[in-house]
Amino acid sequence: MPRIATLWGLLGLVAYALARSLAYARMRPLSIDEVLTHAVCRQANLPAIWKALSHGVDGQPPLFYLIERSLALLNPDEHIGYRLLPVLGFVCTLALLYVFVRTRNGATPALICASLLLMTPLFTIYAAEARPYTPLTACIAIALVCYQRVPNALWVSGMFLSLLLASSLHYYAVFAIGPFFLAELTVVYETKKVRFWVWLALLMSLIPLGISWSLLMGMKRHWGAHFFAPFSLRTLPLTYAWYLGLLPAWGAAIVGAVSAGILATFSSRDSQPGGPKEPPSASLPERVLVLGLIVLPLVGYAAAKITHAPFVDRYFLPGILGIAAAIGYMLGRSRTKSIMVAAMFVLLAIGVQELGFWTSPRDRVVPDEQISPLASVAEAVHHEDLPIVVSDFGLYLEFWHYAPPPLRRRIMALADPANAVIYAGNDTSDQLAVAWQSYEPGGVQDFAPFAAEHPIFLLYSTGTLFDWWPARLAHDGHRLQLLAVHGRNAMYLVELKTIPN
Repeated sequence: MPRIATLWGLLGLVAYALARSLAYARMRPLSIDEVLTHAVCRQANLPAIWKALSHGVDGQPPLFYLIERSLALLNPDEHIGYRLLPVLGFVCTLALLYVFVRTRNGATPALICASLLLMTPLFTIYAAEARPYTPLTACIAIALVCYQRVPNALWVSGMFLSLLLASSLHYYAVFAIGPFFLAELTVVYETKKVRFWVWLALLMSLIPLGISWSLLMGMKRHWGAHFFAPFSLRTLPLTYAWYLGLLPAWGAAIVGAVSAGILATFSSRDSQPGGPKEPPSASLPERVLVLGLIVLPLVGYAAAKITHAPFVDRYFLPGILGIAAAIGYMLGRSRTKSIMVAAMFVLLAIGVQELGFWTSPRDRVVPDEQISPLASVAEAVHHEDLPIVVSDFGLYLEFWHYAPPPLRRRIMALADPANAVIYAGNDTSDQLAVAWQSYEPGGVQDFAPFAAEHPIFLLYSTGTLFDWWPARLAHDGHRLQLLAVHGRNAMYLVELKTIPN
């Protein structure tokens, strides 16, 4: 395919990704995590943001919130304003992956690999979510393009700034920076020389981690002991499957195949420059870098096991860049017919996916619709004088954000991390509820003082993972009377047998 045609194809991809992400942002209500982003961004200044983070209201580095609040000023609609950063992050990642793959493997494989990103969670979820995952991935993509061109001073500076920004957006960026160190170690092994400025750039990119170390350790204290997402070796194939939108067996097979393909070239002469009409092949350090990104979830899993830190698959989304780059490496050495078949396969898959998106019933976010599950059962029970305890704190956050003032004053949540471990198996939600008390006094209370003031109250329950209060209250012998049910939404009248101490 002529290069000019692939450039037009890339422009079409970028334009579509931008339009679709903005449309999705307009249709999608803020998730629990995004409500936390919004809450921290609305703090008065940097010291207030730091204080909120030190209390555990959310868990990203401070710079992420400063950038978010700045971009949010560009659009008064919070569903778009707070999502501009991830939208821009994804479209930048799309273009940068194209540049990275095209440099070594040609324009057509590059366009196919860039298109593959549209079938990953980077696009289907996080391109329209006010969290740092797509901006982080964009920073790693910038660093990949720059690393191809080092030791030129300009590109070393670009790599340094992009990795510095990456570690300022998410604490787990340190794992995505690790493969760059491995690549430079390979340079030392091959050339017996140390590229001082490259090493300095890599080391200095970790400075934000040191600055925010106290916040990171605070996060570990808040959530490390009984985190909501337990993990095991079975988590790894599930992670790769989620990245690729496939069943675990197929996801693991594809990742294993592309990894083996990269490994097979380590002992070959494939790192030599290409012919006059061919792009230069990837050097050994560059292939080590790609392989390092592919195994990012595996490294993160091992680190989480050793340090007893959380492992969450979305923290390692930059690993998708390694998988896509490795596929590009294979396509670059394939026959034209094979490349065309791959292109048609990807085009068909994206077409079916996006047809499903546009034909699904969606509309602009309406606050009344977001609180309707709670409002409908609250109206049915006719106890307007009683407070409503939302058993799942995550749902409480969503209702709190969208509820009108009269309903917001009635709803509240209870925090009891010790009993959450007993009844739910984790205390993540309740630890967050404790932190929220410093942000929204009165909205979250400890059980004992709340019960002393409200021996009779309403309890809203949906049976989710974090919805454990009905079981706790029933176990303790309190009276729960079911007043209304609407689908999975239930409202109980709770009468405490005694006021707990």
